[in-house]
Amino acid sequence: MDDSFQEILDLVLKASNEGIWDWNIGSKEIYYSERVLDFFGYSEEEAPNLLYSPESILLAEDVAYFRNMLDLVLMDDAEELFAVDCRLVRKDKVTRWIRVRGVVVREGGEALRIAGSMIDITKRKRAEASLEEEREMLRLIIDNVPVQVYFKDLDSRFTMVNKRQAHWLGCESENQILGKSDADFYAEEGWRRSREDERKLMETGKPILGEIQREKWVDRPDTYVQVVKQAWYDSRGRLSGTFGFSTDVTMIFDAKEKLEEVALDLQARNKLYQEELGLAREVQQALLPESDEGWKERLASVADKAAIEVKYIPATELAGDYYDVLPISDQVFGLFICDVMGHGVRSALVVSMIRGLMEKASAYVEQPALYLQKINEGLCRILGPTGVDMFATACYVTVNFNEGVVRVASAGHDDPLIFAKKGHDLPASESSSGPALGFFNKAEYHECTYALEYVSELVLYTDGIYESANKAGEEWSKKRLEDAAKNAVESSEGSTLEILCDEAIQWVRGKGFDDDVCLLSCKFK
Repeated sequence: MDDSFQEILDLVLKASNEGIWDWNIGSKEIYYSERVLDFFGYSEEEAPNLLYSPESILLAEDVAYFRNMLDLVLMDDAEELFAVDCRLVRKDKVTRWIRVRGVVVREGGEALRIAGSMIDITKRKRAEASLEEEREMLRLIIDNVPVQVYFKDLDSRFTMVNKRQAHWLGCESENQILGKSDADFYAEEGWRRSREDERKLMETGKPILGEIQREKWVDRPDTYVQVVKQAWYDSRGRLSGTFGFSTDVTMIFDAKEKLEEVALDLQARNKLYQEELGLAREVQQALLPESDEGWKERLASVADKAAIEVKYIPATELAGDYYDVLPISDQVFGLFICDVMGHGVRSALVVSMIRGLMEKASAYVEQPALYLQKINEGLCRILGPTGVDMFATACYVTVNFNEGVVRVASAGHDDPLIFAKKGHDLPASESSSGPALGFFNKAEYHECTYALEYVSELVLYTDGIYESANKAGEEWSKKRLEDAAKNAVESSEGSTLEILCDEAIQWVRGKGFDDDVCLLSCKFK
């Protein structure tokens, strides 16, 4: 090999981050290039022979697999290529993934020599494992949302369904549905109409949003569903079929009650991961109180006594903040706000858990401290066995017009800003804060009480608004938040929350908020 060719080879290998090796079969000696020795963490004199004694450097679980793959190549006269991914243990005890490739040289049918290349694929393997974990979490959300979710190919055959859709079609698992179409489950009148809708949708690209459809079955009574269908495009923008979801509204339809409108708009993503993430975000948005048709009715039920306003600005597609207004009776209502650690898939999952735990703790909804205690016990039971380090802060306030009091309890959350009516002062009170939710199963909480007749307005908030920094890295700060809120309340000009958001946005300017922002205000009349 002349020097120029060797120089070119070295440059190519350096560019590809690969090293080369050469082994005379049966020999304890092996040649490694410097790049391979870097992968191993050994010097040339110390480096063990991977091909002769793989147990000397490979992770124990991979040794048998490596030997079997090598033996199969060497024993098969027609096979020339050796390829295997395995984990090695470097001299410094660090485990790395490597990809080994080789070509067998034979003479008279006998394998005499094998040579090839190696490359460190640790980063790729870790990325694949991380992506798989994220996909599993997204799948967990999709399988547990209260709607039927499905994807169909160009011939309207199912390619993916969630558990709820499988059960809706009378099947135990997704595998019993894949490759089939509506014709395998519905009466002819029903599946032909569905197929025609999907054909038109793929031709025009015009989605079907919130339409009520009647499903006709062969061996069960008709059902009614509210459907959303859209065209499904792959990462290259090519039409792949349709996707959508449906909600069972049979009982509501039969009772002729007003249907809850669903306004989820699923957009095709360039990659399947983005498609699933978008779906998860729409589902979380649908779980927010303001997305519920009954939200306006809740606000109207207390409109003669108080004006309630909300500002909710998620920082990412899946948020970790949550709020709610709980109508307890015609004289009592509650205000709830929480902030789950971080944001993204895990935080959204915990928000869904807290929402369910709030319903389970509804018997204690008039007692803020006990209400938070029951939610905390439930969250500890769920998160404890998983070993996942997740927690949430929360603040819960009840307003009782019969007793004329405002009660506040907090779980590691900032106390609400409480403003007195003009000419009055509110007595100083201790912080109501207790441990965050999900930390200690036996945590206890206490309440602070204020006379309602002296309170003009209270503001609940998450830390995303005052921890957001400008381009210089300086946070807006809790002090600026408190001052801005005080000025807004005293001026009585416009919405307190609008003023707070405007000032915070002016502070961060075009940078945007670093974390989810949630504000909930109650102004008494």
